Amino acid sequence: MIMPMNLYAAASLFRKASFAIAILPLLLASSFITHAQALESRHVNLVAFQADHSGANFDSIITGNLGELITNLEKNAHVLFATRTAGVVDRDVINLQSDVLRMTDKNTLANGGLNCRFIFDDESDEDSAFYSISGICDQLVAGYEGTQKKHAVIKRTMLSDPSTTFNVWTKFYEDKVSGMVFYVDID
Repeated sequence: MIMPMNLYAAASLFRKASFAIAILPLLLASSFITHAQALESRHVNLVAFQADHSGANFDSIITGNLGELITNLEKNAHVLFATRTAGVVDRDVINLQSDVLRMTDKNTLANGGLNCRFIFDDESDEDSAFYSISGICDQLVAGYEGTQKKHAVIKRTMLSDPSTTFNVWTKFYEDKVSGMVFYVDID
């Protein structure tokens, strides 16, 4: 015997069917990604430095592993963060946050550190590899009155081809006033 469906069950079934119909075009569009694109992912290595003194100079490109990069720059700067993000594909957003939340003397919260969103673009074709990175980074300074935020737009920077023999660190952002410098390497 078939039981009649109550109004709540019918509405629930209708919502599920409507969702399936609405999501179907998105699923079909995503199926046009080629098999090679679906499998091709990269590791993105990011390092942020803070200059220890004004007038510090930072090379545009530095070769060597992470330790060599840090050794090369430690006379002028200290590391704010270093990270390796695995399995990055075209148009992924890498979100990095390194900050401290504290209570000020005026009983307000203040935040100090970095909050960055980087966009990785893979514009490669079958003949060559083309990668770029861009993004937005907020430098947060915790002060007596609360948090001061400096908003930085990081313009698109083309990156070197991945190398299996050595790392190529590309400087993709430098703020001479705050002393902040970012390097990236992909493999």
